[in-house]
Amino acid sequence: MVRAWVNDFGIGVRLAICGGRTSLTRFVLSTIGVGLAVAVLLLASSVGPILDARAARELVNIPSTEPVPGVAPTLQLSVRSLFQGQSLELVYLRGADSTSPVPHGIPRLPAPGEMYVSKEFAELLADPLLRQRHGERVVGVIDPDTVRDPKEAIAYVGSGDLRVDPATRAQQVYGFGVPIHATKSLNPDALLLLLLGTLAVLIPVFIFLVSSTRIAGVDRDRRLSALRLVGADDRQIRRIAAAETLVSSLSGLLLGACLYLVGRQLASSVTLYRASVYPGDIVPVPWMAALVVLVAPLLAVFAAQFALRRTIIEPLGVVRYSKPTKRRLIWRFCVVALGVALLNYHTRNGQDGTGSDLWAISIALGVALVLLGVPALLPWAVEHVVGRIRGGATSWRLAVRRLQLDSGTSSRVVSGVAVVLAGAIALQGTFASMAEELAVTYQSEDADQAHANVYATRSTMAGTESVLDAVPGVAAWSLIRTVELRAGTDVLLAEVMNCELAAVNRIIPDCVDGKVYTERDINLAAFPAGRVTTIFVPGGDLDFDALHPEGQWEIPQVVERLPERGVWDNRIPGMLLVTPGAIPQLPPVKVAATYNLSLDRSMPDTGDRLRTALAPFGWQARVSNADRTTLTRQQETFLSIRRGLLIGAIFTLLLAGLSLLVLAVEHIRERKRPLAVLAASGVPTGVLARSLLWQIAIPIALGVLIAVVLGTVLAVETMLIMGSPLVLDWASVVTMSATAAGLVLLVSLLTLPFLRSATRLDTLRTE
Repeated sequence: MVRAWVNDFGIGVRLAICGGRTSLTRFVLSTIGVGLAVAVLLLASSVGPILDARAARELVNIPSTEPVPGVAPTLQLSVRSLFQGQSLELVYLRGADSTSPVPHGIPRLPAPGEMYVSKEFAELLADPLLRQRHGERVVGVIDPDTVRDPKEAIAYVGSGDLRVDPATRAQQVYGFGVPIHATKSLNPDALLLLLLGTLAVLIPVFIFLVSSTRIAGVDRDRRLSALRLVGADDRQIRRIAAAETLVSSLSGLLLGACLYLVGRQLASSVTLYRASVYPGDIVPVPWMAALVVLVAPLLAVFAAQFALRRTIIEPLGVVRYSKPTKRRLIWRFCVVALGVALLNYHTRNGQDGTGSDLWAISIALGVALVLLGVPALLPWAVEHVVGRIRGGATSWRLAVRRLQLDSGTSSRVVSGVAVVLAGAIALQGTFASMAEELAVTYQSEDADQAHANVYATRSTMAGTESVLDAVPGVAAWSLIRTVELRAGTDVLLAEVMNCELAAVNRIIPDCVDGKVYTERDINLAAFPAGRVTTIFVPGGDLDFDALHPEGQWEIPQVVERLPERGVWDNRIPGMLLVTPGAIPQLPPVKVAATYNLSLDRSMPDTGDRLRTALAPFGWQARVSNADRTTLTRQQETFLSIRRGLLIGAIFTLLLAGLSLLVLAVEHIRERKRPLAVLAASGVPTGVLARSLLWQIAIPIALGVLIAVVLGTVLAVETMLIMGSPLVLDWASVVTMSATAAGLVLLVSLLTLPFLRSATRLDTLRTE
């Protein structure tokens, strides 16, 4: 028995590798398809270690402000900056004595005029413009084990005048580093988002893996028929088929491991969504890697055996059921219904069991079932639609007739793309709702900004204002004063801005100094004209926790309404806009000043030149984009998950395109003789090309429809579970659907050279 099995396995191996050009082509295509899927799965199994290593480096220098006996604090101030779109982090340090703590990754605190830089920052310093901005002497490179990202540009700068006051917001640090186990686990919403994204990325990979193992099934059946002619029985045939498939899957497994190792070495040089990875962090979880190694061959063998269920291989040919049993809808619909029912259960039960393992597993199962509904429903939909199509152009009829005879192949080809689309729609809706709930914006740090803020200490205000007047590209600027007006128990916020900036920003095109303006939705009944209010001024930079009364102000007789289309950036709803001439008794700035700038878009390097001009002031004057705010820990977690899932979606989409191309090429190669006969009969190549396009376009159109419906259902269910507002950006849905259709069109165009080769007359020759 064992010897017979080994003999059958050997026959399968020889057929796969030494069975002629056709067998070799099938072997290569199957290997490529399986290899791409395995590489993505190995990368996915490395996500956990990547995140853990990244979190450990991020936490290693978290400052501790708890006093420690016998330790003199180190003053620390972190300042964000930009250089040619690259984000920079400058950490100013000032120690008290030898007991002051030192950040991990550097041997000592830098002295004034010195700095330690990361590898990326050191490379950027090769640019004379940045070197002009940061003239400190580089005394060392920060240990990469303490830098979160290989592309992160960070510098520890020594400061001799750093101090603790409301102007600096510097911290007194008594130690650096937080144990990774001391951090909180993901909150339930973030966990749910991560589960949804992971499944949306991985399910298509398994679909492509199974599809790749069924390449050139017709040629395989012919070879197996020849084996039946020489005496092999049905069981031997199935073992040989399994062995032949197993060889290609094992070679694909080896190719996938090689692609994974090559991609691992290139990881640090690739940046996606401002994130990159150290090669040493990309290590798969052992049990997950073992699962991939086992699952890939098992899925391949299962798919090969499943493909033979309706095939009778006889000594003189292959017999298939010419009219297969119609696909049934009931079990396909039950897959989706069960998934929706699981999600609805959690919707009805609110937060019961939130965050538990069972909660996560049940939701993941519900999401998986809904996504699996796409490849389950698509073959049924294609079969029933094409079965009712009649007439049309020649290319259309050729495509429809082919789909009527065999719609399963084309459905399998596009089902993976449809699953990617469904997951993307669900993720987009979830991202949008969470972003609205957390007030997160997606504005890129390196975007072309029209506005910026400059923060300066009181001692550097005069120099800062001289710089703002001198730097080309600053269209207008204004010192911004935000004050609180109180009259009895009534409170009103007011922002003081000059008319030059108000006019440039189109807040008030015809602004007149000395006037007061208000929005149309503000009710000033509590602050009538002539009422006397007390002016409360923040103690620091917009520090409304420390307000001090600084004189009184009488509401003017005329308060004008802002234009309906006025643009007031960074405003707080319900504020007055006061020109400086209307409130002359406003006290001078005591601690720090905030300037709002309008930049000339025709000069995109204005921000860099402005930062260079302010560089002599060091930490006492800094530039910040007007729309950048300090993110909470929850917002940072959300953006990190979003970034990781988008990167995974990109890899999955690339895999979808490559797998689609491989399967389309195989489809042409398998039908090259019928295509050559049609070409020899006078059918133009353009008609054949359009017929192949329709053969993919019809299933993808139905796949997009199913994906939009199920993706929307999944997004709504997920948002209901999280209790987030229902937000669906239909413009993004249309864009993603068009992208999926464009991918199919691109693949069809790339197959044209193979089609021309297949329709040559010498293809009709027989040996």
